[in-house]
Amino acid sequence: MPGKIQKPKIITFEVTRHCRFHCQHCRTTADAGRADDIPTDKCKKILKAVADFTKCTLVFSGGEPMERPDIYKLIHYACSLRLKPVLATCGYLINEKSIVKLKQVHLSALAFSLDGATAHTHDFLRQSEGSFDQILRAADLARKAHLSFQINSTISRYNFNEINAIADLAYKIGAACFNPFILVPTVCDEQSQTDHTNNSSDLILDPVEYEALLNQLLEMKLSSPIDIRVSCGPSFSRIIGQSGAEKRLKISEGCRGGVDSGFISFNGDLQTCPFLNISAGNIIDEKYDFAKIWLHSKFLSEIRDKSKYEGPCAACDYRDICGGCRARAYFACGDYRASDPACSYSEKQK
Repeated sequence: MPGKIQKPKIITFEVTRHCRFHCQHCRTTADAGRADDIPTDKCKKILKAVADFTKCTLVFSGGEPMERPDIYKLIHYACSLRLKPVLATCGYLINEKSIVKLKQVHLSALAFSLDGATAHTHDFLRQSEGSFDQILRAADLARKAHLSFQINSTISRYNFNEINAIADLAYKIGAACFNPFILVPTVCDEQSQTDHTNNSSDLILDPVEYEALLNQLLEMKLSSPIDIRVSCGPSFSRIIGQSGAEKRLKISEGCRGGVDSGFISFNGDLQTCPFLNISAGNIIDEKYDFAKIWLHSKFLSEIRDKSKYEGPCAACDYRDICGGCRARAYFACGDYRASDPACSYSEKQK
């Protein structure tokens, strides 16, 4: 049974879906117009609802959050609420003027998306020529402005052979952290749950590739000059445990979505993460009572209770420190309590 409900340490807020890129791995129709964005006043009420419950890191994401004309006001307001504002960006709107403004509104850090060690790979995945150079320029501006930044990379079948080179590049350009996100299959917005096709289906790692990648990431983490965090790879906790490296590394408890992190969608839905498109409740509809949803949602209660998981994940020796990916389970069979199909270890226990 789950213990005491934790307050979130990180909340990601999808403030827009507008973006000029059409990335192959994007989970959304990211070229949606700004007309669909939550208005400024309602965004501020959502931020206050979060801050009234917990003082956490608040990541502004999208789409491209810099496409919002009011993004500086939202960052400044988040800071005034004693939240720690971070901006996750593709980088194409980061320039000398915008960096100065971001510093003026007390942005804590930036998270740049970099999906390849070369322009060929990154530009192909982002489907935008010149996007690699834009990220490097943006990172250089952030470094010169003494604004901390990390590198986020979506790792797929197309670029997983470059992961060492991406990490080396992140270090070279001054990143404080390299954060690989292992691609999670999703059903795009207008598709039904039975239509398991999206623009990233050919990029998804199979269980053997996934396992090999996690072992490679462990080797990198043990020797990297900068911090390496692994997102959307809960089995990484198992890999650390199996290797005995827990003597040198702290083992996190797999996916933290709905436990001490959450995601607020473009329409105000509170979700565990961007990839499990199930609402625990809509913050606007609930009159901005974030605490009510976080503490009393039946869906979140089920996510937190690993004893209710099914299949190999339920019987796994590493269930309590891993738990598998609930979004992958939902994509595979329509049940977020099912076993993680990407995990070859759990498959051996059938």
